[in-house]
Amino acid sequence: MMETVTIQEASRRLRMSTKNIRLCIQAGELTAYRNTEGGRGWVVEMPDADWTSSLLAAEMSREFIPWWWADAQREGYVHYVQDLYASSFEEMVPRFLCGYESDNIWTATNLSRDIICPDCLEMAEERGLEVPD
Repeated sequence: MMETVTIQEASRRLRMSTKNIRLCIQAGELTAYRNTEGGRGWVVEMPDADWTSSLLAAEMSREFIPWWWADAQREGYVHYVQDLYASSFEEMVPRFLCGYESDNIWTATNLSRDIICPDCLEMAEERGLEVPD
């Protein structure tokens, strides 16, 4: 019999957000059903140990561009993402070279030097990191 766990437990074990677990269920990549034995929630059948979701595979194969907007309106400066750290299990917080932190990051395309954070640009150049022409 296949092991079943809560969506939250599947999220923890598969190292994916609960939102992505639900998306995998909707896409048919994971099997889930209502728990009829003593619970009101949904349970997920745990996949094989080598299982990878198409969501995760697509995300991992995408080239990472280090320059991102720090707000959804794409206003202000574009910053260089130094790293991401977990503020909780489901929340990753970007930290930029200049030290600024944001709630999220939004894709920046068609970069020009006039929209880039001067501090991030200077630090990226000093470190020999990828900078736009």
